[in-house]
Amino acid sequence: MGARPTRIDRQEFVTPPEFSEFQLARAQAARIGGVRLEMIERAGTTRFGSAYHQVPILTMPAFSFDREPAALVYLINLTAGLMNGDGHLVEIVARSGTNTVVTGQSATRIHPAVDSFCTQQWSLEVEPGACLVALPGPAIPYRGSRYYQRGRARLHDGARLIWGDIWLAGRYQRGAASERFVFERIVQELEVRRGDRLIYRDRFRWDGAWTDEEADWYFGGHLAAASLFASEPIPPDIDLSTPGVRSATLPLSSGAVCVRWCGPPALVIESLVRASMQIAGAWHSGSTARPWLLDSTELTPNHWFSKARSVSAEVEQSASSTVDIAIE
Repeated sequence: MGARPTRIDRQEFVTPPEFSEFQLARAQAARIGGVRLEMIERAGTTRFGSAYHQVPILTMPAFSFDREPAALVYLINLTAGLMNGDGHLVEIVARSGTNTVVTGQSATRIHPAVDSFCTQQWSLEVEPGACLVALPGPAIPYRGSRYYQRGRARLHDGARLIWGDIWLAGRYQRGAASERFVFERIVQELEVRRGDRLIYRDRFRWDGAWTDEEADWYFGGHLAAASLFASEPIPPDIDLSTPGVRSATLPLSSGAVCVRWCGPPALVIESLVRASMQIAGAWHSGSTARPWLLDSTELTPNHWFSKARSVSAEVEQSASSTVDIAIE
């Protein structure tokens, strides 16, 4: 797999059985898009090799900062989110020697379905000696939305991957118009292979709208949940707990680890991002190493890896309005 300069079309997307009666957009070409990126190492820096972008998804050039081993890649959605019938395809190849963090520039807003569903589908390949951190960004499902998120990752021997999902209750601070767990259906899949061996598969289907009892069962009485997959053991001196957040760490037989959180949105996001960057830093430079990006002075205060300001106000606003803002 590489960054093929071939137009992304509807035929490249997988439709799950839960949405077999629907089809993605036929004529509106702007609704089908994505990126194909190849990350390469040159003179100790991670940068783009070949790259293909198709509206509505674009990227900025890979950002590299002094004293930071990882490059930061933003996926930028030029529209207001994922609309009815939209399909976004993200293909990334991380070549040997690269260190990359890929994330959206803001939360993923999933708009109401009309006569179809929307989807974001990731295909990742990580070569030996490369580390890729993929954080698709907090998902905010609107009332009546149908969404399918699919991730497929192939790891070579010696490759490292961190994948993090964050799910919010919806636009939940809008007074009488609040939308808490009123999506129609969400289907999520993540499958990771080491060579030809399946080492992790996670799939769930959520049918809404949820009652208060169902919301308590799935989210523990909170408004946010997150899941992290780490392809190798997590160093024991990394503290994955956060006051006010419920968490569970699940070691897998392959040596990989799954971590789950539920709690207030700001704290859940902070927990997942902090864990991801600490684990990546420890894998790269040892257990006492600085976390990737979190201590950087190169990032502006409204970036969600920055420690300059509290995350809570921006996260609460992003989940309660239709304004597209960055999450700290």
